[in-house]
Amino acid sequence: MRKRAPWIKLTIILTYLFLFSPIIIVMVMSFNTSQYGTLPFVFTTSWYKMLFSGAGLGKATWLSIWFSFLVTLASAAVGLVTSLGLRRMPEKWAHRFISWLNLAVIIPWLVLGVALLMIFNFIGLGRSYLGMFLGSFVCVLPYIVLLVYPALMSLDKNIEYAARTLGASSRRTLFTIVLPEIVPALLTSSLMAFMVCFNNFVIQYYLAPFGVRTLPMEIYNLVRVGYKPDINALATIMMLISISLVLLVSKLGYGTKKGLF
Repeated sequence: MRKRAPWIKLTIILTYLFLFSPIIIVMVMSFNTSQYGTLPFVFTTSWYKMLFSGAGLGKATWLSIWFSFLVTLASAAVGLVTSLGLRRMPEKWAHRFISWLNLAVIIPWLVLGVALLMIFNFIGLGRSYLGMFLGSFVCVLPYIVLLVYPALMSLDKNIEYAARTLGASSRRTLFTIVLPEIVPALLTSSLMAFMVCFNNFVIQYYLAPFGVRTLPMEIYNLVRVGYKPDINALATIMMLISISLVLLVSKLGYGTKKGLF
């Protein structure tokens, strides 16, 4: 077996350090006593205790959680129905639709946010909760379909035919045979949709009603006025939650290798 050159290992190590060192620094400094993030390091948990003492962060956090949950719930329902419909379509047209969804994923959110704001202003919707909901829905729906549809296509249709032959109705076949098989894909895509919606600063910034701030918007406003160490604590909590969700997705055993990304 050919041995890898030492410089390849060094490159990999440096790449990982470049990617993860900012995250590690933020997590470490969230336990530092200094409010300016300076050394020497003195351990404290005071920033976590005062994190949600202000009404702004607490209100923004709960707003982001509930808003992301509602968007995820709606996109999961519509994405599941869309995937079931694509499965019944001719393969040629289904692949074309999937290609358009792939394009929707790679469109910059900045462009999408401005375009949606112009459309909503034109139809009189403007900056509103409904507009922010629809904008976030458009962003996360492709993630649902691009994972659920391949899972549906991987199912053996002969099992469904056998169930129908034995007298099972279409509804019973769907709920007892099809849906249980795609639960991992549906949960995985829903977790991805939740994370995307929760962190989607651009869409929320352009479409949120005036005076309404989600958590990404609140963090942006706090950072603008200067460095605040409790932001490090909040960032640490958010990163731990994101890592936990990623591990949960991996535990479900449904990776992107089955998708169409």
